[in-house]
Amino acid sequence: MNKVLFYIFCIICFFNQLSAQLTANAGPGKVACYNGSVVIGGSPSATGGTPPYKYQWQPSTFLSSSTVSNPTVLNITSDISYTLTVTDYDTTIVSSTVFINLDKIYTFSAGVDTGYCFGQETGVQIGATNNNNAFHNFSWQPAGSLDNPLSPRPTASPSVTTVYTLTVSDGLCPNNVTQVTVFTFPAPSINASPDTTIDEGQTITLLGSSSGTVFWWQPDYNIKYQSTTSPDVWPVTTTTYTFSVNDQHGCYNSDIVTVTVRPGEQLFFYNTFTPNGDGDNDTFYIGNLWKYPDNSIKIYNRYGKMVYSANNYDNSWNGSYLGNDLPTGTYFYILNDGVDKQYKGSVTIIK
Repeated sequence: MNKVLFYIFCIICFFNQLSAQLTANAGPGKVACYNGSVVIGGSPSATGGTPPYKYQWQPSTFLSSSTVSNPTVLNITSDISYTLTVTDYDTTIVSSTVFINLDKIYTFSAGVDTGYCFGQETGVQIGATNNNNAFHNFSWQPAGSLDNPLSPRPTASPSVTTVYTLTVSDGLCPNNVTQVTVFTFPAPSINASPDTTIDEGQTITLLGSSSGTVFWWQPDYNIKYQSTTSPDVWPVTTTTYTFSVNDQHGCYNSDIVTVTVRPGEQLFFYNTFTPNGDGDNDTFYIGNLWKYPDNSIKIYNRYGKMVYSANNYDNSWNGSYLGNDLPTGTYFYILNDGVDKQYKGSVTIIK
């Protein structure tokens, strides 16, 4: 019987030793609101060992005190973890850690102001790229022009410029309310110029106009200054040109103009050119000359000296003589068309 009592006594001592071990308890993890406060630590923050206890929290950031059992974390602005170190009377040291997760409601927003081309696009997505409704509720107003007013990032398609208000809630922190403006951009104004008629071989300047910023014309044959509002064209047959524009918002528009070409044999002499090698108006050009393959031409300076001559002239004279560029000035040509006519006139070199 004494042996039985001895064993029972030993077991009781063993469990008393276990229960007497020092334990630190930093408490359960917490979710805090931005600039909010929470109390950390356990209930209690230390057990076992030999009281009294000394408490030390690290780091001390945001803490009301780093040496009490249950400090308050104040004005929180980021996620943070704290380690509690407990020392008892016998200088036994134990520790425990707790993590404070900052509620991300403050990071969500209506996004930056934006816009879209009304009538050309289905709409524009609004809301910050990090918006998500895993733990939060989203509500947008006005809702009528949104594809889903409860979405973190809905598509807005207003017919007029509209300010949208986003309210984010989660039942824990104060609602986060932000706004974004969606601008509606109309298509840029455009006018490709009136339809017109020219003679075959003639060049005409199309007088387009637009509020856009980027221009292009099609088709792209027999055309110069294609990326401007006013290109030069010399179609050989009746042609419809399409004038297209984009503006600074990416909105577009287009218009057409038809140039009717009257067939004919008339020659058109263009009396100035600028031989500077830029690919634009670099040679003496005669419209419809290709119809007279047996032509011949002679060109003279003002002193009567011939500076150029050619048979079957192909609009290639670049204002040079014996490999040297001629000076700015007026020169005089005599052209035989090789059929029955001779033409005399002047052409000016401009540099």
